[in-house]
Amino acid sequence: MNKSYLLRLTIGFFVLIVFFLALTGFQVPQGESAVVTNFGKPIRVINQPGFFFKWPWPFESVSLFDTRLNVFEIRISEALTRDKRNIIVPIFVLWKIVDPLKFLEALGSMENAVNKLDTLVGSAKNTLLGSYDFSQLVSIDPAEVRLDELEKKILSATASQAAVSFGIQIEQIGIKRLTLPEVNTRYVFQRMTAERAQFAARYRAEGRQKAAQITARTNTEKTLILSRANKDAEEMRGKAEAEAARIYAEAHNQSPDFYKFLRGIEVLKKSMNANTTLVIDTNSSPFDLLKRPPVLPPKT
Repeated sequence: MNKSYLLRLTIGFFVLIVFFLALTGFQVPQGESAVVTNFGKPIRVINQPGFFFKWPWPFESVSLFDTRLNVFEIRISEALTRDKRNIIVPIFVLWKIVDPLKFLEALGSMENAVNKLDTLVGSAKNTLLGSYDFSQLVSIDPAEVRLDELEKKILSATASQAAVSFGIQIEQIGIKRLTLPEVNTRYVFQRMTAERAQFAARYRAEGRQKAAQITARTNTEKTLILSRANKDAEEMRGKAEAEAARIYAEAHNQSPDFYKFLRGIEVLKKSMNANTTLVIDTNSSPFDLLKRPPVLPPKT
């Protein structure tokens, strides 16, 4: 037996092994599950990654399904709210295969699964939107918006049927945005303008009320301050006048003539200036001071 024959034998044996593995072996990647069928009848489900064996086709065949989280958006369509407003609500769905055997029997492929979910979620969306008014979906007041509640209701209405009928678990349903048909756009703008006008009117009324309260409080404080100031001024004026009267009385008692002389001088100062022309009797007081010698104050 020569080396050439051994080499051909080895190569042939290797090719035979490869061919056998190709017919009987299959790989299950991470994140996928396999369903092995015998003449179309499912016989086992493999949920673990690795290399496995089966009988060659047509005795047994393998169907692989991606069990990781998938996402898709349902087809865009118009729906009516409870108050008969057309609205477009694009929705995304997060889902995954949890029962590969049921999935194979009910749907068979990812494309069929997407179509079924689109119909299921779209129908639930249209039905549930009919129980909400437009103002509960679009509003400038966050407390009135109930989109989260709508998402939860759509999920509740579809998750159970998807799991039981298709072996699919719907993880989340979310509303991407709200879109309005062109015919409704003007109505929405008018409604939003009216709502903002109401808020503005309310804020203005509150502002006027607070301004009136501040003004009233300020006027009250002003009146109290002026009242106290006038009272203090009257008291000080009374004390000053009493002190002045006391001083005048003491001065009069010390030198009546000198006091009379000073008072006369004051009267003359107040009644005469550079432009004053008087025709007077110099014998009458206090003008008689103009011709009398000055009265000196008493010596102390």
